Amino acid sequence: MKKSLEFIAVTEACGLIDLGFSGQKFTWSNNRGLHSRVWNRLDRSMVNDSWLENMPQTTIIHLPSVGSDHCPLLMENKDTNEDPVKYFKFLNCWADHPNFLETAQACWEMEIEGHSMWKFHQKLKILAGTLSAWSKREFGDTFMQSREYEDKVKIAEEALIQNNIEGNRTALHELNAEYIRFLKLEESILK
Repeated sequence: MKKSLEFIAVTEACGLIDLGFSGQKFTWSNNRGLHSRVWNRLDRSMVNDSWLENMPQTTIIHLPSVGSDHCPLLMENKDTNEDPVKYFKFLNCWADHPNFLETAQACWEMEIEGHSMWKFHQKLKILAGTLSAWSKREFGDTFMQSREYEDKVKIAEEALIQNNIEGNRTALHELNAEYIRFLKLEESILK
């Protein structure tokens, strides 16, 4: 209790405010067995008045604790005035897909009239558009799927917190594996 009072005194002296959060209420678990598991909210995001004046749209999200005893905290500062420019990016995961070579080859074999550099430029342009559309069909929206699995993991973590049984642990483990797969796809997009 003394440590808690010291923490509160320091935060008040520094003028810090807990930003609050969305997501699950606990940020740490000892990850022990069925009857000795402990959950707690250890991790917090604290800011001062100046921060809130300059960045009032700041939010904190407790992400799933995949592979760790702590939940990562995601701090977002929404800026509604940004229009991101989209560039074509080749994703390494495409090369592993069985239809990739056929799709790319069909674009490259198209007949284009003009100078050799013009042909090359046009084929690249067609290939980029075709691969972007193909990727949406074959892979879907990776970021949306990743968020969906993140939500499923959060629900499974809550179910495990509420009812610490083997079935809930197994379900969480399986969902974590799928979530990690989509995070790796996301990472390949963001690299």
